[in-house]
Amino acid sequence: MRGGARLAASGLQRRIVAAGLIGASIAGIGAVQPRLARDVHSIKERDDLYPLPPPNLLRAATLGYRAAVADILWSKVAVEYGAHVAERRPFPNLPKYLDAILAIEPGYAPLYHHCDTFIMFHYPRATEHDARTARRYLERGVRERPLDPDVWLRYGRFIGSMGPSFLAAAEEKERWHAEGTRAIARAIELGARAYEMPQPP
Repeated sequence: MRGGARLAASGLQRRIVAAGLIGASIAGIGAVQPRLARDVHSIKERDDLYPLPPPNLLRAATLGYRAAVADILWSKVAVEYGAHVAERRPFPNLPKYLDAILAIEPGYAPLYHHCDTFIMFHYPRATEHDARTARRYLERGVRERPLDPDVWLRYGRFIGSMGPSFLAAAEEKERWHAEGTRAIARAIELGARAYEMPQPP
């Protein structure tokens, strides 16, 4: 009986010690985790890492599944853009992601339908350089998709309305307005409705 009682007491002690160690571990994790989360967040804020290889290597890495990889990258761009806007952080790697997608799928329609929004609406504020960057992507859009009325309409609206407001030279503003009007006319010729926003495919 005494031996059994000693064994039972010893087992109880081991369980108490184990429970104490588990509790201490949980408490330690609870104390350290918020600090680690803050550290990771601050590192991410300071330096956004761009994980993709150069465009020529990226094309080879798709193994022929270009459309699928382009869709995946576009989804990542949308998520990253939303996170940066919500956290009021610049998104300096955005052009790299856009270029990567276009290296895989030069005619990728969703990019041309929304790139001006991603480029112009960000923290802290858009600049003339951003307006020229957005125009460059949209110009490529009408080259890659010359019969797409939605891309023409997006291009025309941007260079005819929003884009010029970021320019300094009055003469250049007038030129953009005129070019925007012609682009919208081309979009209508192709079947676009001038007062409806393009819808993603």
